[in-house]
Amino acid sequence: MQKKIKIIEDRKAFILAIGLLIIIWIFFSNYWHYPSPPIDSLTAKEVIRILEEEDSESGLMKIATENDFDWYICKGISCIDEEIFFPLSDRGWHKQGSIDKQDYYVQTFTKDQFAGNLGTTLKIEVYYSWLGKEDVFFLKIPQDVEF
Repeated sequence: MQKKIKIIEDRKAFILAIGLLIIIWIFFSNYWHYPSPPIDSLTAKEVIRILEEEDSESGLMKIATENDFDWYICKGISCIDEEIFFPLSDRGWHKQGSIDKQDYYVQTFTKDQFAGNLGTTLKIEVYYSWLGKEDVFFLKIPQDVEF
């Protein structure tokens, strides 16, 4: 009688372990464990797919346009300087300062006025590292800006 009970308990534990493994596999395969990105039109799974498909050497990648803003992903903090901030400086934009928010900071640039044109202000939102270990930053830039 005790052997039958032990076999039944072992089967229950085995089935429970298999069920738990399936749930864990579904959790990790659907990317539910990643935080949602700051952009509404893409899910974490889509952003990770974009990162995996793109060349690992490419720094700046445009991922979407939403509400008159272009969204970019940049791998590494140096990418932001090399691909965005330095080219803006070369085009006459002057860095004014930044405002830290909870999940991101706003970098402000101004362009001097010339020949009847008032000075222009540009605000770029840089969202902090998204995946933790990897340096993945989201940038929200107005659509008409060339850099």
